[in-house]
Amino acid sequence: MKQWIGWFVFFITVSTFAAQDFIPIQEKAQGQALSGSIQTNESLYSNPAASSFVNIYSIDGSLSLPRSFAVSVLDTQTSGFGGAIGYYRKAADSDYFSSETASSKKWIQGAKLALMGKLSNNIGIGVSGKSIWGPDSLGKDSKVLDADVGVLFNGGLFQLGAVLRNVLGGKESMRLSREYSIGGKISYDQILSLSVATQAKVNSATPYQVGVGAEYVSPYYFGLRGGYRFSTQENINFWSVGASFISPRLSLHYALEMPSQPNTPSDHMLGTTILF
Repeated sequence: MKQWIGWFVFFITVSTFAAQDFIPIQEKAQGQALSGSIQTNESLYSNPAASSFVNIYSIDGSLSLPRSFAVSVLDTQTSGFGGAIGYYRKAADSDYFSSETASSKKWIQGAKLALMGKLSNNIGIGVSGKSIWGPDSLGKDSKVLDADVGVLFNGGLFQLGAVLRNVLGGKESMRLSREYSIGGKISYDQILSLSVATQAKVNSATPYQVGVGAEYVSPYYFGLRGGYRFSTQENINFWSVGASFISPRLSLHYALEMPSQPNTPSDHMLGTTILF
């Protein structure tokens, strides 16, 4: 655990750079509705407290076709506190840049390091430092350092969580602002679950996005997922589906997010998780 703390201090000290965050594959498949749900590696990008209640050592990788990807390592076995580290690279689409500008630098890159643990049998907390660099909306090289702070209540059949993102204020030119997400999840017999989450700017009580997700985990090594999210910020709706092959050591995932508006491309993601 001392090594994790040392890396965390090092990360916060030397990083001087954070743009659009990476959306993990499980969030993508379930309408970005998992901020109030127990998660594994995805918690690094969603709610850093969400992996407080798992006891695993895992490596996770995902590819958003054709060229964006993310990798992460999660360790909650070594001690009472857990740690996660990850890196991602994603393509900045045309909507990211201001209409009057164009940039040949299309890649946004980010590194994250998180610590999480339980305050009690039912309450987990987590903090994630993040460094993201690349072109801003004007096409200029930019960088910013920030952090996310989360909390999760685990009531067994139901979970509630909240996360404050970009605590230090973010950077509007990189489409980052201080915002929060509140969510919850209801489960039945660890087979069926329904998740809901909202996202809003700190200076607004009205959510700019609402997401709903559902999941079925079969005892026969597969899982099915679906979701829907409505974004008032983008004025666009998204449907999503996902599937997984699940085994004790290796899992394979797929997610597809489809905008309801015509002539808008869908987003395909592939992922894998290895447990030790």
